[in-house]
Amino acid sequence: MTFEQQKLVPARDENLKNGAFTVINGEYTKNFNVYIVGEQHEEATKHIMMLLDRSTDNVLSFGIKMGAQKKFGVSIWDEADIPEEFRA
Repeated sequence: MTFEQQKLVPARDENLKNGAFTVINGEYTKNFNVYIVGEQHEEATKHIMMLLDRSTDNVLSFGIKMGAQKKFGVSIWDEADIPEEFRA
């Protein structure tokens, strides 16, 4: 986890407790789940899935993650960075 991500942990945990997250399964993320966390998680997930459908390699890339985070104000976390009680 990066220093920047550590600053987001309290907000991430609050959103996880409130159910404000979506899980994208390993089919798109090289065999590990990714969590889209934040108020607009559903919109961000729809946007990401649309971009994945249009991509040639169909893999969640750094650019797609960063674009969704900026556009929708969400944070995107690898499953390893999510507390056990919230993992799918």
